[in-house]
Amino acid sequence: MWTSMDILSNPLAILIITSISIVLACYYAYNHQQHKKKHHPIAATMLHHILNFHRLHDYMTELATKYKSYRVLSPFRYEVYTSDPANVEYMLKTKFENFGKDKKEVGA
Repeated sequence: MWTSMDILSNPLAILIITSISIVLACYYAYNHQQHKKKHHPIAATMLHHILNFHRLHDYMTELATKYKSYRVLSPFRYEVYTSDPANVEYMLKTKFENFGKDKKEVGA
């Protein structure tokens, strides 16, 4: 049976323990920082869109009635939808320059 002194005298064990500690510290720091940011609630996933495809417009209208702004998750990204007039004004009038435009969208 190994004792704690045997493990601490093994360079490979020290490397493994250190690596695991660093990964856990990075994971904690990343999650802690993510929780500080304010995110809109998750209202649906792409699976919900597929299941409600036959009535997608009505489904999205129901979500917009329930949440003024919300996220829809998909495997590699998420989309933010809003029906809040203050958010729409912010994006289209107040801070229009903050929202990037694709060259093909602006006709360049």
